[in-house]
Amino acid sequence: MKKLTKNVFTHTASDGANIGCVAGDDAIVLIDLPQDPLEASAWRKDLAAELGPKHIRAILFTSSDRLNSEAIAAVNAPTVLHDAAYAQLSTPEESPMMQMLEPMALPPIRELGATPQVTFSNSASIVLGGKQPHFVDVIHYGGYTPDACIVIPRGTGIAFVGDLVAVGQPPLLAQGNFEQWQAVLAALKKNKTITTLVPGRGPVGVPATATDDTTDYIKTAVTRVKALVRANRNRGDVAGLVPDLMSIYGPKGAKGTRHSSNMDAVSRYVRAGLERIYDDLKSGAAV
Repeated sequence: MKKLTKNVFTHTASDGANIGCVAGDDAIVLIDLPQDPLEASAWRKDLAAELGPKHIRAILFTSSDRLNSEAIAAVNAPTVLHDAAYAQLSTPEESPMMQMLEPMALPPIRELGATPQVTFSNSASIVLGGKQPHFVDVIHYGGYTPDACIVIPRGTGIAFVGDLVAVGQPPLLAQGNFEQWQAVLAALKKNKTITTLVPGRGPVGVPATATDDTTDYIKTAVTRVKALVRANRNRGDVAGLVPDLMSIYGPKGAKGTRHSSNMDAVSRYVRAGLERIYDDLKSGAAV
């Protein structure tokens, strides 16, 4: 667990995803959870050992694909999600991303009784009381997913941006609205009130540079797939782009070797993203 300020912490789960915690005098707020329920339970115990047995006021999720109903049950705390996330969880069909990553697919949240206790449309704030109250804001931005949000412990200059940003590894593109996503990244890059950016995956950085990996990758992926479409190549031909895009982050790539998961899984989600771009381009959707 890494301390960002005296009451804001971040931790990298075993799958490489960054999660967080904001502590007040009377309670704590969690930002996302480890996907593994045993790891989620261990994270809760670590926090109790570090901060004392504080009540969990809420778990704020940066996107619905960070949810695991068993992990939520292991921590046993109220969950807060954007309205679009609730709608997505209410739909029985699996997303293309879940189909591509079948070993990681999760049971439907509704079936396990872990539907969110609180939803919001634009933003919401959680108050941690005490001698000096702390406010934790969660704001909807979309882009990475329809329900993608950013969590900001007010007054700290810190932003937990979830998988809107990946540093040193490919972002997951299979669900994104690329036009909106790039607009969010551009706004983050120019934001002067955020001084510390906690990406969904990769090291903590500053907005001016931490967003570059994701922005560059999206632009490169779209450009490469557009070339295939212009050449009237088949959808399956996007597989040939995967090694080249992954090499950017490989042992000899400019960004070094920082994959948090095995290469087969990374290859699958890179291909899923390229296929999504191909489908959008063929259908005439904005990319």
